[in-house]
Amino acid sequence: MTIKLIAIDMDETFLKTDKTYDVARFKRILADLLARDIIVCIASGNSFHKLEAYFDEEDRNRLYFAGDNGNYIVREQALLHAISINPETVISIEHFLDEFDGFHPNVSTGDKTYFREMDEEELEIVKRYNDRIVLVETFNDIPVNEQAVKIAIHSEKALHENKTMARIINERYDDCSAVTSGDGWLDVYHRDGGKGSSVRYLQDKYNISSDETMAFGDSLNDSSMMREALYSVSMGNADPDLVAETRYQIGNNNDLAVLSLLEELLANDSMAFMKKYRTHKR
Repeated sequence: MTIKLIAIDMDETFLKTDKTYDVARFKRILADLLARDIIVCIASGNSFHKLEAYFDEEDRNRLYFAGDNGNYIVREQALLHAISINPETVISIEHFLDEFDGFHPNVSTGDKTYFREMDEEELEIVKRYNDRIVLVETFNDIPVNEQAVKIAIHSEKALHENKTMARIINERYDDCSAVTSGDGWLDVYHRDGGKGSSVRYLQDKYNISSDETMAFGDSLNDSSMMREALYSVSMGNADPDLVAETRYQIGNNNDLAVLSLLEELLANDSMAFMKKYRTHKR
């Protein structure tokens, strides 16, 4: 068995909790993976303009980026594919969320993020994940020539309450998918989108099967790409609901377990070494 495609989530998966990683170590691993013609995709809820800041120019040009939960795919600064939400749905969800306290939505168009609030604390939270923020009074103010690829909702609620809100949004809007993400977030995107759609895009582009695909994640927004990968890998710190969907589980993000597994992958001629990480038979 040969791995040809690797999709990696960022927050609480590839990155440590302090948003860092071992840059020199990853550069060595990436060079070895590319030398074996393995495609590496950063698949994250973060927008591309935030993701690219984690990598130097050399690595940015060697990676695929599937930002905004896979709905905005970029390679070498060129947009390859995007899946957007109906503008009327965006406004309807905005009004629906305004009926509740503790939910703070922003809208990504891929190259920038629109946010409505001037509260400094909430603005600082949004800045952690977005480098290009435009403040508006309402999402109706988003230019008509810009398409929303994701609604990200920062929540003050507990995870189980966020899962309930995601379920309600899924029930109310049949053209969208809502999932919980890391760090107290919910993400909403077109039902045909998600990280799984970006993995399928690359599989189709390069004639790669799910048996040749590996994916790493920690939250339910990673669920759709796990279904596209035989080697679906959850983190030791992952949401238990995601662990139940994956075939393998490794250590936690703060131990840089993703890098360790990739080093094992490069050191082995077969995938037999993965047996020790099996979660359950699927």
